[in-house]
Amino acid sequence: MKRILFVLVLAALFLLIAKAPAQAGEVDILVQKLVEKNILSPAEASIILDETKLQVSKDLAQAKSLSVPEWTQRIKWGGDIRFRTQGDWGSPTGTAETDVIRHQRIRERVRGRFYMEGKINDFMYGGVRFAGGGTSARSTNDTLDNYFTKDYVMFDQYYIRAEAPSEMIRDYGQYFSDAKLWLGRFPNPYEYSELVWDSDINLNGIAFQYVSPDLKTGALPDINLYSNIGFHWVNEGANISADPLLFGYQVGGKTAPFGPLDTILNIAASMWDFTHLKNKAPTGSALTNSRWWNGAGLDNPTNTDRFNYYLFDVLLNVDNSKILDIEFPHGFYADLVHNMGCSTENNGCLIGGYIGKKKLKVPGDWKARAEWRYIERDAVTDFTPDSDFYGFGTYDTAATSANTNGMPREGGTNGKGINLALEYQLFKNTILNIEYYWMEPIKTWQNTKPWNELQFDVVTKF
Repeated sequence: MKRILFVLVLAALFLLIAKAPAQAGEVDILVQKLVEKNILSPAEASIILDETKLQVSKDLAQAKSLSVPEWTQRIKWGGDIRFRTQGDWGSPTGTAETDVIRHQRIRERVRGRFYMEGKINDFMYGGVRFAGGGTSARSTNDTLDNYFTKDYVMFDQYYIRAEAPSEMIRDYGQYFSDAKLWLGRFPNPYEYSELVWDSDINLNGIAFQYVSPDLKTGALPDINLYSNIGFHWVNEGANISADPLLFGYQVGGKTAPFGPLDTILNIAASMWDFTHLKNKAPTGSALTNSRWWNGAGLDNPTNTDRFNYYLFDVLLNVDNSKILDIEFPHGFYADLVHNMGCSTENNGCLIGGYIGKKKLKVPGDWKARAEWRYIERDAVTDFTPDSDFYGFGTYDTAATSANTNGMPREGGTNGKGINLALEYQLFKNTILNIEYYWMEPIKTWQNTKPWNELQFDVVTKF
């Protein structure tokens, strides 16, 4: 009988401590009262307290709690807020008030994003992200203008993600633990640079990711091979034989740290097959691909010179963590892209390097980087590159485009220049960022002067 009572007391006290770990002192008092009444011996009381506290510690370490509903323990959430002051200046040939970019411009912009992801079962997850700003695929900025009116908040992402089932991981974990299937609108699942993809673009459709187990190569460093494959809708026009689509194929390899610099090498080769884009006018186009070769710098529906975009893309990242046994993170990266869908003005290149932490985590972390970019007119589609880097408009004779030739276009092609940035983590989850762009057209029939952009950011995360 006393053994049964001992077990019941143990279970009751465990539930009490699990529900309110902050009141563990009250539990100690209760156990002491049971000892005084000879219900428990001092030795039994000591066992009860040790066992229950140990179990509660394990549950807390695993983020388990009986004081909140079980479903809330399967949801994680977070977000970020960015405040930006941005200045743009240069000397475009256009002088009209309706020009896309003014001679000089200063604006302040805010970005807010909030996400939630829930674990549905052992191998399925569902996620959503909300973001402010307009409907542009390449920006969630809300420019502070328009007489205090509010901007939209909308779903930026909504997806289902499936991972290898737990029973499969137990039996074949070394082969399938890093396999993922994405459905919906989700974060870009590929390795990429801003030469081809703006970081705000969320791809949609279906994507599959796979990372191999560590491959032992003997004299060479260990390596993980990976592949990413996707089918993505670009537009849907009720005609599958003409709807613009994107098929993405990527293979790559990433090494474990090796050598005197603790180097991590990551190489990826990709194919971006944009089908049925020929002679289309995509939403968000910067008007810099070949389709826009007319005097007004606008869409010319009779022009049939827009090319296909079948891109071969090679990406290289080299990250080092030290020099001569001294911790000094640094690295360099490059991206080369070639459009096999046309024969002229079809190459792009990005080369960059950095010193400091690749990802800032604690106060005092910093990073400085520098890049050079070169994007010919039809190297990539003019609605996908980094929207902060400018391309340049109409490529035509000066006689027919006296007011628009060389007009800077946000996020376009036919541009080259440099990008410099400095990041510093001031407080926990608070980063200061300064970024500068200097850009000029690759080809123009007029002497268009360079364009400049300067951004000051305060970024907080929660």
